[in-house]
Amino acid sequence: MPPTAPPSLPNYLADGLPKQDDEILEDARTYIDELLAAREQRRSEPVTEDELPDEAKLLKAESSGAVYLEYRTCGDESCSCMSGGAKHGPYKYRAYRDGDTVRREYLGKATGSDTN
Repeated sequence: MPPTAPPSLPNYLADGLPKQDDEILEDARTYIDELLAAREQRRSEPVTEDELPDEAKLLKAESSGAVYLEYRTCGDESCSCMSGGAKHGPYKYRAYRDGDTVRREYLGKATGSDTN
């Protein structure tokens, strides 16, 4: 009796893989192992400056994340920040990896020592 595909496997893979010969399955296994290793490596890398918002000012980058400053619009259409005026801030954030996603954590309004 052939093995049962895990329910999380997309149908196109669950239907297509059993039709492949041994050589293609071995190639697929090697490729999958390489993909997993590359993703694991990426997760351990620090967030880079080019992964931060365009106007962010990087304060420090370390393995736990990149701390940066950012000025933001507030979303209130009556506020001048929404029509080209000065944005609010600066606010301090930490960008970090969560699997393959870069997430950010609000650390509060920046202090004078943060902006120097």
